[in-house]
Amino acid sequence: MKSRSILFVRSTQALIGAVIGVGIFGIPYVVAQSGFTIGLVYILVLGAINLVMILAYADLVLSFDGHRRLVGSVRKHLGEHWGILMAISLFGGIWGAMVAYTIIGGEFLHALLHASLGGEVLTYQIIFLAVMSIILIGGLNIVSKLEMIFVSALILLLILIIGGALPHAEIQNLLTVDFANVTLPFGVVLFAFGGLAVIPEMKEILGFQNKGLLRKSALFGFLIINLVYIAFAAVVVSVTGAGTSEEAILGLGSVIGDWAIVVGALIGLVSVGTSFLILGVEVMNTIIYDYRRRYITGWLWAVIVPIVIFALGARSFISVIGFTGGVLSALVGIIMITMYLKAKKSAWLTKRSLVIPNWLMYLSGAVLVLGMISTIVGVFY
Repeated sequence: MKSRSILFVRSTQALIGAVIGVGIFGIPYVVAQSGFTIGLVYILVLGAINLVMILAYADLVLSFDGHRRLVGSVRKHLGEHWGILMAISLFGGIWGAMVAYTIIGGEFLHALLHASLGGEVLTYQIIFLAVMSIILIGGLNIVSKLEMIFVSALILLLILIIGGALPHAEIQNLLTVDFANVTLPFGVVLFAFGGLAVIPEMKEILGFQNKGLLRKSALFGFLIINLVYIAFAAVVVSVTGAGTSEEAILGLGSVIGDWAIVVGALIGLVSVGTSFLILGVEVMNTIIYDYRRRYITGWLWAVIVPIVIFALGARSFISVIGFTGGVLSALVGIIMITMYLKAKKSAWLTKRSLVIPNWLMYLSGAVLVLGMISTIVGVFY
């Protein structure tokens, strides 16, 4: 039997792996545009709100038996219509993320190959989308098993780049503030903290004997995630300032050296490619097992929507993850809060099993609603 400490580490790694992904590359840009102080507030506040969501969902997961996932939990506590809304929000968020992966994956591929092969960024984005879609047909068990290896490589990359960038840092780049962009970081930062659905997997990793460690694992994992995001944003912005690029790495490499572009693009490409495939499998499995459709139908659902969105002109990495996070991730959080508050009134749950106070849930919900409104307004104005 594995020791409690090993299971605790594995559970924490699962959360870190689910949360830290392509969203981290977008944080420095929006922080640079609004000002580091404003961006830091967003990271801390939205990080805290997402931690509240994680802990609330953990309360619910610990309160019932079985293998029910997020949509199933919503259907149980709020009914079929809310379950449909949650499914739409989750699917929309996944498709938005897959489009974001296509945009930035093509940029990383271009950075690696254009010197020898030539070609425009759009060409490489189309190649990335086509190759990932074809690979997706075969299933991705091995990719999911290797996910933590790639996440570890990403963390190593960040450590290397932070170390290489520090000699080029200029503190004054962290002191500017632009209130005209005060709402810009909301969607991107919220997108970067997404990972609510991993809680049941964390519970299974810990096992029945150790499920009481779930909340501590979530707290420890989010502390690490927050520190990584703050450190990465601070270093990149202090080096590149207002010239911070949307994907952070390429702009940073132009200052600290081509090695950062090569290493960053390589690890970034592997990271977004793996994430694209894992999300694609999640859509496929949902269609195949929950809606009892054929394998090829699941694959088509996974790839057609991102292809259509990209073909319609989605090209801005920041715009895509900003909208996905600001609207769809916010909606998932609002539904989560509604479910938790409804579950608190359920006769089959003991009052002490759901410990997060109502005022904190309402406050978190209010922030998400305001942020979602500002994101929608920003699309039209």
